[in-house]
Amino acid sequence: MNAAEAKHTSSATETKAIEGAVHAVVRVNKTANTVADWQDALAAGAASVADIEKLMAELLVARDYLDAEGERVRRVNANYLHLAQTASASVQVIAESLGKWRVQEQEGAVILAGPPLNQPNEGNSQDGRSAS
Repeated sequence: MNAAEAKHTSSATETKAIEGAVHAVVRVNKTANTVADWQDALAAGAASVADIEKLMAELLVARDYLDAEGERVRRVNANYLHLAQTASASVQVIAESLGKWRVQEQEGAVILAGPPLNQPNEGNSQDGRSAS
């Protein structure tokens, strides 16, 4: 071998050694990054699970509140229905009573007063003279 070839061979050997060392460092960093990434993903997953559990607890509280409000609204509607039915029945009783009083008043007025005064008697004109 001549000097140029020897220099080239030693240079190639050195280059391969350097490349191997770089690959080893990259592999170690990549493994460290992979482990760190895996740990980060695991921590993020745990945080997500915690967030989901918190949201589920909030949803359960909201469901209980809505159930209680729904029951309250049903009770209020039932009370309103009873009140409306009672008021309607009361109005009907009052209307019937007033109707009976009015009929009795009209019958009593006709009996007591006799014929109405503003109607002319048969055979008399409106001014009180006879129609002869």
